[in-house]
Amino acid sequence: MNPIHPLIEGRRSGRLIDPDRIVADKIIYSLIEAARWAPSCYNNQPWRFVVCRDQALVRVKSCLSKGNAWALNAPLIIAIVSTPELGCRSKGRDYYCLDMGLAIENCLLQGIDFGLVMHPIAGFDEEELKLMLKIPDKYRVFALIIVGYPETTNSKDGNSTDTEERTSRKPLKEILFWEGWKSESANKS
Repeated sequence: MNPIHPLIEGRRSGRLIDPDRIVADKIIYSLIEAARWAPSCYNNQPWRFVVCRDQALVRVKSCLSKGNAWALNAPLIIAIVSTPELGCRSKGRDYYCLDMGLAIENCLLQGIDFGLVMHPIAGFDEEELKLMLKIPDKYRVFALIIVGYPETTNSKDGNSTDTEERTSRKPLKEILFWEGWKSESANKS
């Protein structure tokens, strides 16, 4: 099998973030620019981004679920916001969700290229978050991207090493079907 691009293979949702390393504005603009170039239905570009640093960051962190306490170290959180009205609907399907996912992935890969931890989450109190960020009622907060530089530990030889393990992926035989759907048990052989 051909190898996949190193940015894709190297992407992971890290949780160890250095709270003292700030993400520069030019990098933030590059992250949003990458997201902006994602494909979208009829090129509607339904995404809106709220960059949270300083006081907005403090307010957003107060809305995180307990399971995302690790994100309290992040120096930057980006809220991805939209509404079905900004996207398109075809044959009963709202495409804005797909569009948002594509924009998020572009943003993640751009951040990985910069050596950032880029971790999308949905564990937050949406209503409280919208209140804190003054997001109009008609909008949904689709996801938050937790952004920062990785926290590293120093090994015995003084070199920094990443301390997080890469997760595994299901084998192709569990997720890939050719020429139509087959039962999972039949596909595993």
